[in-house]
Amino acid sequence: MIFDGSKIPNGKVISAQVCIVGSGPAGITAAYELQQAGIDVILIEGSRWNGTQRNESWQEKPYFYNGEATGLFTHNEPEFLIRPTQQYSQGPWERERVYGGTSTHWGGQCRPLDPIVFTKRPGFPGWPINRQDLDPYYSRAAELCQLHTDNFTSQYWAQVLQADVPALAGFNPEMYQFIGPDYTNFATRNFNGMPLSQANLDIILNANLLEIDHQQGSVNGLRIASADSGSPPQKLTEFTIKAERYVLACGAVANARQLLLSNVGNEHDLVGRYFMCHPDVLAQAVTITGNYLSSSEMRYMAGQLPNGQPWRDANGVYVQARFTPNADAAVSHNTGRCWFHYDGGHYYFEMTPNPNSRITLSDTKDPVFGQPQTRIDWQFSEGDEHTYQQTTQLFKSAVNQLGGDVSFIAWDSIKNQVVVNGHHIGTTRMSNDPEQGVVDANLKVHSLDNLYVAGSSVFPSTGVSNPTFTIITLSIRLAEHITQAIQGGNYG
Repeated sequence: MIFDGSKIPNGKVISAQVCIVGSGPAGITAAYELQQAGIDVILIEGSRWNGTQRNESWQEKPYFYNGEATGLFTHNEPEFLIRPTQQYSQGPWERERVYGGTSTHWGGQCRPLDPIVFTKRPGFPGWPINRQDLDPYYSRAAELCQLHTDNFTSQYWAQVLQADVPALAGFNPEMYQFIGPDYTNFATRNFNGMPLSQANLDIILNANLLEIDHQQGSVNGLRIASADSGSPPQKLTEFTIKAERYVLACGAVANARQLLLSNVGNEHDLVGRYFMCHPDVLAQAVTITGNYLSSSEMRYMAGQLPNGQPWRDANGVYVQARFTPNADAAVSHNTGRCWFHYDGGHYYFEMTPNPNSRITLSDTKDPVFGQPQTRIDWQFSEGDEHTYQQTTQLFKSAVNQLGGDVSFIAWDSIKNQVVVNGHHIGTTRMSNDPEQGVVDANLKVHSLDNLYVAGSSVFPSTGVSNPTFTIITLSIRLAEHITQAIQGGNYG
């Protein structure tokens, strides 16, 4: 059931076994899995709006989300924190202040992270878990997302499409599934026959986290406030939520800000560091000339049947493939991951983790609750230029062998055009070593026994697959861990 935080009296204390802060794919997935296991859950969301009212929420972004966007943002995306770039002027884009979070604008592109992403590589720290650890949860995520299958192999999809798999030297033609349109918005889609708002848990909108109250290694409660409907809004009521365990699932930007506001998990000055994304060049980054694939191979890459029509299943799932350097090529050339469209266009790549690309607190304060705003400084490193130069040359060489040719824009032009395009990664990364990360392999904050962080902020590296499918996967795993801990009476 959905409640309005403004209706909760001042000073009231609300209790639950688990409180989840944030209603994007990470928070909603964890809430659904926990309530299915019989856990008493409260999910809170700062916005007053449900998942069908994205545009109404846009006007609140300057009040609640504003701050300073520096580094690459200064020229390329100066309003990153509060609204989209001019190219995406139809509505909110990077961040959403609405029930459902960024699932309300998610394109539904799904693929597990490649096994190499979890390994330690030069410039990349590795994950404290491996791909095999996540495989069972990827399968559950595929079922939850109503994908066609949990099989992403080229062999499987070549049979489905009755198409030939391209053989491009040094590259894998990796297949992505796209969730059907009825399942992308986690605020409005059905879970087990009903939307989450009708399930056995409480959802409180207009419930803004002010402070994580913690002492002696435990969180004792959350200070929550509602806001009125003024312009700008003003604080209306304040209440407390107490739980056995807490999950922070607000996105990579807000997760870091909330921990910094409460001085949580930052014993080694790591909260907010390693902000990453999949940089996207809006211009024609890669141009391909000449026929280098057969018509059957092009159909495979485009996800088309022999009649040239896009393949779709009964749930609306469709597929497309991308060329990604294989593991041997990535290791031998010491590059991050990337992908190319078979017909050119955009270019996505894996940033090298950079501690100076980070989120801190600004000297300015928000006009609603009077708390320090966000300062985000997005920076590239030498590793990013190396990845771009090496992978584009590899792609050009491979296409040339098949009779085509490739041209691409210069790195200096890339730096002047890139935008984040919605994938906010890092800032609370996981590590077995508290001196190298904010959370452990179970996503628990190292220094607290009952606070967890969910979402792509915990990724130690980005890989190149869109992050939401892995976010959902990790939230399923987190919910299972919390359920077992609660039922077993254990912490950790």
